[in-house]
Amino acid sequence: MFVWVYARNRQVAFRLLCLCMALIVAFTVRSSVSANKWLGFVSDTGSILAVIFLSAFLMVFPKSITANQNSSSVTRYLAWISKIYLALISGSGIFIIAAFFNSYLLQAKVADWLSFSDLSYFLVTLTGILGLIIYSYQRSTVHWERQQMSLFVAGVILSAAPLLFFTVIPRILHLPFFNGRITTITLFLFPLALGYSILRYQILVFDTYVRKTVAALFGMIFLAIVVYVVVALGNIFLIGYMPQHRNLYELVIVGSATFLSPLVWRLAKVLTENVFFREVVQYRRFLQEPMVISDETLEVSDAASLITSAAIYTFDTAQVCVFVFDESSGQYRLYPGLTDGAGDASRRVLLTSLLHTFQLPFTARESPIDYLDTFLPAIQRLQLARRPLLLSEAIRSAENKQTGLKRFLTVESPLGEEDWLLVPIRAQGKMIGIMVLGERGHQPYAGPDLEIAQSLTARFSMMLEMARLYARATQHTNLLNNLYSISTMPNSAFNTLKDAANTYAVIAADATASAAEMWLYDEQASALQLAVATGHGPRLTAYSRLTGIQESDWTTRFVQGQPSLPVKEETDGALPGCLPEQPLHPFAWLPLRKKGRSIGVLVVTYGRPHYFFKEEMRALEMFASQCLAVLENVQMTIALRAAYERQKELDQLKDQFIMTASHELRTPLTTVLGYIELLDQYHERLEVESRSEFIDKARRGCDELSLLVSNIMDASRVNMDAAAVRLRPIPLARAVSHVLEILEATLTGEQRTVQTQIAEDLYVKADDVPLRQVLLNIMSNALKYSPSGSSIILSAIQKQEVIIITVQDHGFGVPLEDQQRLFERFVRLERDMNSPVRGAGLGLFICRRLLEAMGGRIWLESSGQPGEGSTFSFALPVVSKNPLIETETVQLPV
Repeated sequence: MFVWVYARNRQVAFRLLCLCMALIVAFTVRSSVSANKWLGFVSDTGSILAVIFLSAFLMVFPKSITANQNSSSVTRYLAWISKIYLALISGSGIFIIAAFFNSYLLQAKVADWLSFSDLSYFLVTLTGILGLIIYSYQRSTVHWERQQMSLFVAGVILSAAPLLFFTVIPRILHLPFFNGRITTITLFLFPLALGYSILRYQILVFDTYVRKTVAALFGMIFLAIVVYVVVALGNIFLIGYMPQHRNLYELVIVGSATFLSPLVWRLAKVLTENVFFREVVQYRRFLQEPMVISDETLEVSDAASLITSAAIYTFDTAQVCVFVFDESSGQYRLYPGLTDGAGDASRRVLLTSLLHTFQLPFTARESPIDYLDTFLPAIQRLQLARRPLLLSEAIRSAENKQTGLKRFLTVESPLGEEDWLLVPIRAQGKMIGIMVLGERGHQPYAGPDLEIAQSLTARFSMMLEMARLYARATQHTNLLNNLYSISTMPNSAFNTLKDAANTYAVIAADATASAAEMWLYDEQASALQLAVATGHGPRLTAYSRLTGIQESDWTTRFVQGQPSLPVKEETDGALPGCLPEQPLHPFAWLPLRKKGRSIGVLVVTYGRPHYFFKEEMRALEMFASQCLAVLENVQMTIALRAAYERQKELDQLKDQFIMTASHELRTPLTTVLGYIELLDQYHERLEVESRSEFIDKARRGCDELSLLVSNIMDASRVNMDAAAVRLRPIPLARAVSHVLEILEATLTGEQRTVQTQIAEDLYVKADDVPLRQVLLNIMSNALKYSPSGSSIILSAIQKQEVIIITVQDHGFGVPLEDQQRLFERFVRLERDMNSPVRGAGLGLFICRRLLEAMGGRIWLESSGQPGEGSTFSFALPVVSKNPLIETETVQLPV
């Protein structure tokens, strides 16, 4: 009944059920037969039906011999003979049953011919059964079918051996024998053995215990036979010595039995394993064969290849995949990797089907998926299992969990022939890998396969663990070598802080095979600014500026896990508070800070699942420390370089000032000295008009010298921040009118006209004196560098929050290449150095500094073509009409 419920092959289960029912009827009634002829009839009928059902059973077990598909002509011929044989013994059996029924019904004596026919029938059918057993065994092409037939024969031997050796043979030899009712007790083992042979490859556990039980039963039967033979031989050959030497007789019998018992027990065990469980012996022989390892240190791919080769050789299947746990990604990755060659076609088919069963795509982002995530329910169940699991067991949900005996049997699998075997590879109490055994013909995986698979993985587990540890050490070494490959580069190789940040970010990205970002700290704004983002991987955030930096953000953090999944709530405290959004990828947050001085943050992000080793965290922290030291040195180098350049600039300005001052001061001084010498030598000879003219010209030279010295003093006062600017609303038209009054004599003498376009209601936020000085300098330049008689346009317009004042002349213009430096100190155009126009190159510099102090700016527009002139413009903040009188003091910048 047990086989009827759980057997996959329903045809085999039905015929076995009929056979068992017939045997039960036959032996139950036979043991209670006395003089009742009808009970004898029922017993004989049960016996005849039993041999018919046994023959029918052997025709479909372990494989049907009547199937003609894809068979040779000889096989089809033998199949027809088997069908005819079954029909003949069935018809003959029914005929004999009918003849017995007729005899018992007429209460007549059973005819001799009927008794002879009955014995002949059993002789023929038993011979046919023996032939079917031999034919089925020879016809079996795979070892598991032969194994089932061997188990069937073992059941026959176990159940019939006591009856044969203790009752039948002794009676034939006229030796002492046991009662048949006692020796037939072991016949109950026949249906048990037959049922186990059918369910052999459906039972997932207890295979070892079954083998030990069968070996023990054979040992006891063999031991009983040996003891019986020893006693029988003693009675035959030592019967004459027994009355006089009884003690010696008993000693010889007991000693012989004791001496032979261990040998017989061992022989029974060996015969049981080699005859009835040969597949287990074959598996063990495969596993015990030495495998040559050519290198002391194996790569993970090499160790996985050895396991794959051993599994292919042991289980006779080309579909074997070995997944090894990668602690850095938290995944079980396929080793060795798939190639495009034909040799990996079977593995590719298995991997594709496996991913399809797990409802995973075969490719992601145009790259093949060759890994299994640890969060898959099937992988988690395999980690907790104590034995290998069929794929159907691993993917079964908790609601469909099997109960009772179904936990240990495979009945109907939803995967059909794709119910592969998942074997955990364990080392030091953890699952370091998974071996997946795929299709091997039509043979399912069951108890013996599970045991041998565990033995195979146990044999190679330590080798695989050593390969993993070696790969981990190699990975750490490579990481250190790549990270510190930049240590030999001098700090002088970096021109800017961004160059150093970019170099270290590239090194970090290449060493970790991920993305790296360098954020530089803006101390004034208390914000992190993205300076560099490089590598292959995701960005930490879409923002390029992080504000709200807190003290806790300057703590090293390693956020690990799976990508594309938000960080779990219990780890929210591990995230920097300055991040505006929750990252979806693992990352390392490495602040660059020393003794309260912050430079920035180095961030390494991973586009794949990543878990940090302690060694990896230490290496990244050390790399961040090195990066911090280099950035500090680069900052110092840049500061020293800037100071040096500034010093050079000051030296150049000094030289330029000396050259300009000597050139500009020499002409008026020469003029003054010349006229003074003329007055000294020819004072009495000169007329009064000539003396007055010489004195006026000497006075104008002194005025020119005074103006040059005054400009130099003004520039020095602005640069040294010696004055303060007081900002208040100033009517622009009044300031312009005051300047024009100062220049009125010059305008009249040169016959100039000034076109003013300034509204009376325009007020600017400025200081009255600096504003008039700016206007005076710009207007003076317009007069000096434009021909006499040309006009000057002075206008002002309001644009949003500023007023733009413009002074346009029609002079020589300014070349484009000189326009940017014209507002620096001591800068004059080369064409003006030898011209009659005097100057120290400080007027526009003073204008720029005064306007910057008042919150404005100045610029120049000129095509550089002679006659088109130049347009100088400056902007100042606007104030409303009729403003309230407010004064604001502003310190001049240095």
